[in-house]
Formats: sequence, structure tokens, C-alpha cells
Amino acid sequence: MDDRSWLDKIREEVEQARRDYKGPHCCLTMDRGLVSDTKIFVYSSEFREYGVKIPKSTAYIGIDYCMFCGKKLPVSLRHEWFDILEEEYGLESPMEEDKKKVLKNF
Repeated sequence: MDDRSWLDKIREEVEQARRDYKGPHCCLTMDRGLVSDTKIFVYSSEFREYGVKIPKSTAYIGIDYCMFCGKKLPVSLRHEWFDILEEEYGLESPMEEDKKKVLKNF
């Protein structure tokens, strides 16, 4: 098998794996990006949001569409989460001072 045939075979296998992907994320490339050692992409199951990590920081920039397949990603629950905790439970700072008061189901 020559180099060209070998590369074509690998490309076809990768494309088939992408078409067959049935994972928890929008596409195989996003899935692999989230589990890679580079830690460039972030998924917060708590807020159901995706993002791109800011270097030398724990913060990330939220994204609305997958940059690989173009699919619309789920709407983040971040604002709703904070609103409910503040309005219904009176927690002003659920990520800091009030962290221990946040119910387990949140």
C-alpha cells in the first residue's frame, strides 16, 4: 500500500467515525477536544454550557455554536441557576459565601 492509499484509508476511517458518533456532545471532534490533554475546551455539566478556556486562568469564554460542526449548542443554564437560587432561596453568593447552603440537587 502506497502512502497516498494509506492516507486515504485513514481519512475514510476518521470520516466514518465522525458519521457514526452518538456521544453526549454535538460531534466527535468536540468530544475529543473536551477530553484532550490540552484542556482548551470546557464543558460545564452544572450549567450545561460549552466554552474555550482562557490561558492561565480558570475562566472560559462561552460559545453558542460548535466551531467544528456548526451545530447550535444547548442554552446555558447559568443565569437561570443564579436567578432561582437568589429569588427562591435568598442566596446572594452561591459560588462563594453561600456555597454550603446550595441544595444538592442544584
